[in-house]
Amino acid sequence: MGKTKYIISTGGLPVGNHEFEFEVTGKFFEEQGAEDVNDANVSVKATLLKQNNVLQLDFDIQGTVAVNCDRCLKEFDFPIECHEHLIVKYGKPEESNDEVLMIPEGETQLNVTQQMFEYILTAIPARRVPCEIDKKKFKCDQEVLQKLNENSTSVESTEDNPIWEKLNKIKLNKN
Repeated sequence: MGKTKYIISTGGLPVGNHEFEFEVTGKFFEEQGAEDVNDANVSVKATLLKQNNVLQLDFDIQGTVAVNCDRCLKEFDFPIECHEHLIVKYGKPEESNDEVLMIPEGETQLNVTQQMFEYILTAIPARRVPCEIDKKKFKCDQEVLQKLNENSTSVESTEDNPIWEKLNKIKLNKN
């Protein structure tokens, strides 16, 4: 994927707190292969506490990501804000887990691309229907909703189809 700009150089840093800032745009998600995010304007502030054998990172993530409404597919900017904590230790990378990231002994750079990607994606809710949150600020695309309603009525007419007869009997028995 080439050179990344989401790298923290830890080699020459003295013990103590250090701050790093990153800007995340739509290109970031495109490079990561995220199909749900159309664009982004996110600021990430990473505070690194360097200790002798441990690095602690606190991520403060704020901004907006452009995603599609699950109901009408209209694009909208969803505001995100989250705070995440990551502990980094030196050792065998295969021993990493959800709480601790292990990096090889003597490593002087820390690539935080994957962590930032995961943190931002998990800040976006699974169900995205903004008109349910704020009807004044966001209006669904009525043309798309009308087409969906037309298609759903044509599906309902298949209930008389003999293929569905047994399933309808099961459905009726459960009620």
